[in-house]
Amino acid sequence: MALAIAVTLALVGAAAVAAPATAAEDPFNVALAAGENPPTVEVSYVPGWNSAAALNNGASAPTNTLSAMWGTWGAPGSPTQDIATYTWERAVTVSSSKLFLWQNHLTPGGDSGVMIPSAWKIEYRNAAGEWAPVTGAGLTYPLPVLNEAAPVTSQPAVQATFDPVTTTAVRLVLDRVVFSGQRKATSVIEWEVWGVNAPIEEPEPEDPNAFIDSERVAVRTVAGTAPDLPERLWVIGENGPLRYVDVEWAPVAASSYAGAGSFEVLGDPAGYDGQSVTATVHVAASLSEVIEDVEYAVTITTPGVEPVLPETVVATYDDGTASSGVPVVWDAIEPGQYAAADAIFDVEGAVDGYEPGAIATVFVVEPLSQAEPIVSIEFDSAPQGSGWYTTAPTVTIAAEETASPVETIEYSLDGQTWTPYTEPFAVSAQGEVTVAARATSEDDAVGEASETIKVDTIAPETGIDWIVVDGTSALVTLTPTDAEPGSGVTRTVWSDGPDASPTGETNNMYATYEEPFSVQLTEEPRYVHVQAQDAAGNVETHATVELPMLTGDTLDLQPTVTQRCVAGKVYLVVSVRNADDVAAEVTISSDYGSKTIASVNAGGTTSTTFSTRTVSIGTGEVSVTGSAGDDATYEGTASYPAHSCG
Repeated sequence: MALAIAVTLALVGAAAVAAPATAAEDPFNVALAAGENPPTVEVSYVPGWNSAAALNNGASAPTNTLSAMWGTWGAPGSPTQDIATYTWERAVTVSSSKLFLWQNHLTPGGDSGVMIPSAWKIEYRNAAGEWAPVTGAGLTYPLPVLNEAAPVTSQPAVQATFDPVTTTAVRLVLDRVVFSGQRKATSVIEWEVWGVNAPIEEPEPEDPNAFIDSERVAVRTVAGTAPDLPERLWVIGENGPLRYVDVEWAPVAASSYAGAGSFEVLGDPAGYDGQSVTATVHVAASLSEVIEDVEYAVTITTPGVEPVLPETVVATYDDGTASSGVPVVWDAIEPGQYAAADAIFDVEGAVDGYEPGAIATVFVVEPLSQAEPIVSIEFDSAPQGSGWYTTAPTVTIAAEETASPVETIEYSLDGQTWTPYTEPFAVSAQGEVTVAARATSEDDAVGEASETIKVDTIAPETGIDWIVVDGTSALVTLTPTDAEPGSGVTRTVWSDGPDASPTGETNNMYATYEEPFSVQLTEEPRYVHVQAQDAAGNVETHATVELPMLTGDTLDLQPTVTQRCVAGKVYLVVSVRNADDVAAEVTISSDYGSKTIASVNAGGTTSTTFSTRTVSIGTGEVSVTGSAGDDATYEGTASYPAHSCG
């Protein structure tokens, strides 16, 4: 509990870390997959024909190859935003981002399924582990303007420049545009992030006597008047309680408070070598006495030890300045409130000039007197956004000595079989896995820890069954499965077309499989491409089947047309010779009527006439169709020239 409170207190004053790029190193694309500190890539969604890995492979040239870009067409639920995230193992300091977008609105063959987003932005993970927007006085997020007269798919690069931030993760947020009542998918050929690798900071060794939190000192003054910094401030040790210590502040130059603004002063608290504190000085032309807000106070104590609350609180005034020296009178605390460990309660306080008063939260913690080794379990990466690991994570186990040196470290993946730990190992088990670790000291004290993760490194597989219907089409049934104890199939997509490649551009666009579907057979090979995805994010390598070609026979019919004049009118004489070896039913159609001959014998010829009832006619043609048995067919035409009987 004490450790958790320490983290809570430390995060109360956590702020975004910002640092300029070092002059010794020019900014470069720190997102490049081939770099020395490459980021991992996570996306909110990607279909099987696109690739999240394409985002940072260094290829930003115009392209229409779908696998050479990240896209979001087909995302379930038609989300309002599409998100891509870069996460670095080592911190980077970044200050700009460049985007290469792709779209198919108004382009030849385009279906407007992918369009330029309505807006985009860059966010970074701050010191508190939360996402925050990058900022900058001149920050804008430009978008390419589609040339509707000559639209193209690959758009020119757009870039945003912002104040440098040091972080381990950034994310790209694309707002989908709404067109014809639908949210349109987005696609990115390359996403560059420019900056430098941040210097590696070696952690300071932990000092059990160090304070875990200290007063956030704030002082107000008017321009030209030196600030009155406090001679002491409060600190909180690992087990509490809060106590006051003397502090020595660094000299303050007169130029610092010559005009309105704010600055910080470094302080050295007595008795804490290696730890420092800061005070924020607010300088204004004049100071208001109207308090606008009072910050919460936090303290800790142990069971039975009366909590010590701060003598003053931090107040913010309506002129934007703040002071940590505002007196507060706290209500009395009943002993029963802090009698037991893990208790949490609030204490109210009165502040002159501020009717709502102040509130202090008290945490009651068990004193840290650790006899067992402190065991920790760490993984070399974070799971996907789905909460599942799609590659086997590597586990590192550490044991910290307390009362006695650590003698052995063991781990178990089933809760029964324990294996000596000698080096990091990969968790290859599938499903929900609990990694348990224990360390035994020389005096036989045992420390334990456990972490439960979900692992699915196996992509689903899809069975493809088909049957030919009436000799002209194939009914295709898909059976996607995910090996137990996997995360389960969430979506299966399919496409068909004349190209044997799953990403061939002449194939139809992928659709979500919901029920058996029909594919029309042709005289050329036709292919069905399938890909399934599971809840963890694993995507199946495309499965492809070749369907049979159209198998029907073609009758050998030979039509001819001649013209005759009868009583001054033009007549068409159509003859059809059956050069095949089976009798056939023949239908002859013209602009002047149609006739069907039920059976024309093999090798035989049938003739029929059509009266035009006119003296002359222009050029034209008659159509002839034929059939024999179940499969043999014929379709053809015969042309005739203009003719006159006048």
